[in-house]
Formats: sequence, C-alpha cells, structure tokens
Amino acid sequence: MIDVKNLSKTFDKKVHAVKDVSFHVDKGEVISLIGPSGSGKSTVLRCINGLETPDEGTVLINGKALDFSNPKQAQKDRTVMGFVFQHFNLFANMTVLQNLTLAPINVLGKSQQEAEATALKYLERVGLLDKKDSYPSKLSGGQQQRVAIARALCMEPQIMLFDEPTSALDPEMIKEVLNVIRDLVNDGMTMIIVTHEMNFAREVSNRIAFLEDGTIVEMGTPEYIFTQSQNQRIQEFLEKVL
Repeated sequence: MIDVKNLSKTFDKKVHAVKDVSFHVDKGEVISLIGPSGSGKSTVLRCINGLETPDEGTVLINGKALDFSNPKQAQKDRTVMGFVFQHFNLFANMTVLQNLTLAPINVLGKSQQEAEATALKYLERVGLLDKKDSYPSKLSGGQQQRVAIARALCMEPQIMLFDEPTSALDPEMIKEVLNVIRDLVNDGMTMIIVTHEMNFAREVSNRIAFLEDGTIVEMGTPEYIFTQSQNQRIQEFLEKVL
C-alpha cells in the first residue's frame, strides 16, 4: 500500500533529516520506526503524509505517486491516510464532537447527520462517547489522544500514521492509548508507528526499522531486531532503552 523510494529531506540547506530512505508497507502490515531522537523518524512519516515536501524521492500510495507540487491533489490523496500527532492538535474552542465532524464535512463532503453518526461510532470505540460535548481542556492527555485517534478514524482511512502518540503523556495514561492502537492492529489496519515504546513496537509490529542520522540502518522482524541483529549501534540503543 505504501512504497517509499529514495526519500531525502534537508532543512535550512544544511540539516539532512532524511537521506535516501526506501521501504514498503503491505496491506495490513504494521511497521514501527525506532531510533534515537533526531534520527529522522518523524520527518519520514510527515513526508509520507505530505506534511513535509521531500527534496528528492517518491511516495506511492496504492501505486499512485503523491504529487507534492499540487497542494489540492496532495490533500485529496492524503484522505486515505489518518495522522495522529504527538501533541493531539485538537481545536480548543470546539467540543469533542465538533472536532470529529469538521474534516468529514468540509473535506469529504459528508452531511452533518452522517458525520455525527460516524463520530459517535468512533468515540464509542475509543471509550469516550460520554465526552462528546466536552471541550479538550476538560480531558486528560490520554483522553485527548484517544479523541485524536477517533478524529483520524472519522475520515475512514485505509492507513494510519502515528507520530510518537504517547510521548506527551503521563505514564499512567500511555496504556489506554496503546490499547486503542492494539485494537486497530487486531482489525488489520495498515500502520506506520513512530514510537519510543519498545515493548509495544515489539508486540504489534510485523517489521521494525531502526533509523539513525536520517537513514535506515537495518529493518527486520521484531525478533530479528531485538535479539538477532549484529549491528552494534542497534545493540547499544536497545541496551539503553530496554
């Protein structure tokens, strides 16, 4: 479903955030991107979604290349992907229900009634149906992130992209968010997850890519990356974080 070819991205003409990254994701597959902070994981994810325009390379979704030169077309192509940010990005002046219905109405052209029915379905799925009329400021961090996941699902995406979805949460709130993601994994949703939750990545991923200095150092099954890789840098990283 996703084919990334020779992706490169430089910021301020000197920071090489991503260097010639290539990989693919099959339908129903879960890929986790791990590695130290600043290794390019989030930039790769943002390029796949079109939030960043790569300097070089191609991103194909279902065999069709994203047209980064055409913002309107890129926005249309992005509707097959749901993106969950690290810091929720909910609209503070809108209720939970309004946050969830905004994009389906304005981007997908759904009616108010249809958008609300979809929103209520996904709020129930993430266990927050009783918060539909609440404002984000009245929710915990974990609840806000579950709302953000529901908001992404309201676009009925084929692919979900998670950019460190638990890194801004207190430890006791992480589990509730990971449980929602586990449910999506069990449903067969195609996903790319940038995460520092090593045990979670090992549990849910079909393959794991270790990135450093903007490149994929090695990619393989969780069993291989965690127990069999002979790469010294990967071994050093895992010793520090596990």
